[in-house]
Amino acid sequence: MEKLFALDEGIANARAFRAILENLHNRDLEILAEPHISAVTIVRAGILRAAIGAIMSCLDPGDGRGNRASVGQIIDLLSDSTLAEVFPDNANTATEAAAALAVVRNDFEALRNNQAFKDARALRNDAIAHILIQDDPTPTVQYDIFYQMHDAAEKLVTNLYVVCARGTPDFVDHQMRLTQLAATFWDTYFRGMRVPEA
Repeated sequence: MEKLFALDEGIANARAFRAILENLHNRDLEILAEPHISAVTIVRAGILRAAIGAIMSCLDPGDGRGNRASVGQIIDLLSDSTLAEVFPDNANTATEAAAALAVVRNDFEALRNNQAFKDARALRNDAIAHILIQDDPTPTVQYDIFYQMHDAAEKLVTNLYVVCARGTPDFVDHQMRLTQLAATFWDTYFRGMRVPEA
């Protein structure tokens, strides 16, 4: 359960970074002038790196050391049928849990075989988690791909909560507040900008 709760928190962290990026991209950035163009570019780059790292780490495969709080690690742990049967507390939830686990496994496998996922993972591994010089160029990945990966991670974690009979993940309760805080962050910055004198 500790891994699932940490994964839930990781999903919320990814949502916070995503909300900041989405809010910025919904603004009229043509009003920016230097030094604000450079300042916003630096902040956006840092937040984007953090978002990519947070999102893709949630979707990591299991590790033999068992030390990851990721969808893949939790699926690996739930491969032990004895463990998987501990969570449901009645016949209905046992049936729901088994069905939800099958959905999670299928969805995760389909996601891992998706080219967009492979490109996003390669970018995270080659340029974010490490800085690698490779013979093959690191793929270019659009923002929307990472948002799709985050949506997939949220769905997988929601189903893992069903498997473990834990109700609704905490990240759901944080979404609205994180979106509001992202707006507050950029509202504050944009209101505080000094317009260069002509």
